[in-house]
Amino acid sequence: MNNYTFQFKRAGKLIGRTFQQNATTIRNTALVLAAIPIFFLLLGTLTSGEGASLGLRGEILTILVGVFFVISPFFFYKLYNDPKKGLPEVMLPASVLEKFVAMQLTCIIVLPLMAILFFGGVDALLTALFPRHQSGYAIAYFFNDKVTEETFLIMFLTLQAVFFCNLLFVRGKVLKTIASFVVVNMLLSIVLVSLIMFMESLGFFDEISDDVHINLNEYDLFGFFGEENPLVVSGFLFKLFMTVVLPIIFMIGSYRLMKTKRY
Repeated sequence: MNNYTFQFKRAGKLIGRTFQQNATTIRNTALVLAAIPIFFLLLGTLTSGEGASLGLRGEILTILVGVFFVISPFFFYKLYNDPKKGLPEVMLPASVLEKFVAMQLTCIIVLPLMAILFFGGVDALLTALFPRHQSGYAIAYFFNDKVTEETFLIMFLTLQAVFFCNLLFVRGKVLKTIASFVVVNMLLSIVLVSLIMFMESLGFFDEISDDVHINLNEYDLFGFFGEENPLVVSGFLFKLFMTVVLPIIFMIGSYRLMKTKRY
């Protein structure tokens, strides 16, 4: 089959197959998520007469969504490139592009949505049933205070990095991925500090006023080209690379690994 062929129907069947293969794990995860708000309500009521605060519940939901978003490649596709257990995936009558898109959609949507639906849904139900013991909605807290464009872009970059590592490593994926993140962050920090020190030695910052206000979020994608401050331009280019270019590189690398994998 042509690796560039794409049909939505086949991609949908691949997503459905993932659900069937992980049905037990998904069900158990959903039950645990639904039980967490109940546990906190009971614990708070027994110890202090009222449930957990809205802030605490909202932060827990935020952590769950973030963690589930990042670990989803391990959750669903940890055995994809296993020399023995991964063979059925390779033999499926679908193109590499269809498999890649199905895997991406599953990782981006399913686990984070489960956290929102089951934790957030039960939390909202408990608030409606027991308003004297619990107030506010964790879902509203999450969407109003935590969901931002910048946060999503950072999480999307992390997901694509994990997705790539999941396909790159065959054994010890989690530990090797964590080690890779640590090493890359250390190297990146060293490079950035060295670059800043080098620029400072050349007097790059001498003419920059101490009261320069820099907020990269104030600029749109191409709005920085008219900015005279080179520090702002450099910062925006770095942000553009980290949030747009690098995720695309990881996605291309992941697709390439899937296309060239041999068992």
